[in-house]
Amino acid sequence: MKKLVLLLWAFLILLPNANATPIYWTDWTSSTNSSSPLADSVIGTLNGVNVTYSGDFTFVQTGTGINYWTEPLPANKPYTGNSVISNAPTASEMIALNTLTTNTLKFSSPITNPILAIVSMGQPNFSVTYDFSEDYTYIGSGWGYWSAVTGQAGVYTILSSEIFQGRELHGVLQFIGTFSEISWTSTAENWHGFTVGTPVPEPISMLLFGTGLVGVSGYVRKKIKRN
Repeated sequence: MKKLVLLLWAFLILLPNANATPIYWTDWTSSTNSSSPLADSVIGTLNGVNVTYSGDFTFVQTGTGINYWTEPLPANKPYTGNSVISNAPTASEMIALNTLTTNTLKFSSPITNPILAIVSMGQPNFSVTYDFSEDYTYIGSGWGYWSAVTGQAGVYTILSSEIFQGRELHGVLQFIGTFSEISWTSTAENWHGFTVGTPVPEPISMLLFGTGLVGVSGYVRKKIKRN
């Protein structure tokens, strides 16, 4: 009986940390600049799903160059300082935007609960707005690459369930549901970048483990009452 109680307490202690989930992030592989800027495109893969971005971009990282996804302040991490995400976006994988444009992400197969990671959205005294086609959920933000340079944390404003605004923001948003396409308009600035990911499905064994411990908890309570 004592072992069962200790096992239950260990599970409850670790539960808050267990909430954060590993994320599959898109591996951007190629980009095309067209004669019409709004028809630019970028191609990548996300856990076997083909991802196509269309819209305007100023530059694309496909695994090389500066890693803008760094988290310089351990106590205030923009991408992993929350209970949802356990790993920051893949180093030097990013699409950078700088014009007033409509951006569209299309997935060859529907993906569930996609996450949009954002770097340097706006400037300390200048806001950039994202107007999405779908409702979003704010997950978190904090000090990122440019925050360490400016010495100032980003600021966000939730204008509505579909409109999000940031000033030198580094953070993450999530879209709850299953999607084949997500689009949004973004206002202009020097540049701000993004990538997209999706949570790694939780192993069935962990779900069963948690369910089993709930049963153990009830069993322990009954035993205590009988005694």
